[in-house]
Amino acid sequence: MPSGRETPWLVCYDIADPRRLQRVHRLISRHAIPFQYSIFYVNAVRKDIEKILHSVAGEIDSRYDDVRAYPLLTTARPFIYGRSRLPDRVMLLGPAGMLFPKG
Repeated sequence: MPSGRETPWLVCYDIADPRRLQRVHRLISRHAIPFQYSIFYVNAVRKDIEKILHSVAGEIDSRYDDVRAYPLLTTARPFIYGRSRLPDRVMLLGPAGMLFPKG
């Protein structure tokens, strides 16, 4: 994957301590859109993801906590069931068009 091209990413975490959890949540929320409690979406170049993860590394205890970033394929279509975390009129757009179409 080219490092200079923006890519959609999922950033996910599992943090054992409530204080660290709050700090990590606040830090990632500055850069990404929350989808669920510990899953975030961000459209960024690889270098920016690495900066976010480096910042998070200073807030976690690697013996107990887990933070991951997954690049998403822009051609993939997700399966969506149930209530969306985004308001009805909000759509996520990327270079290939709408990333998460309804229906």
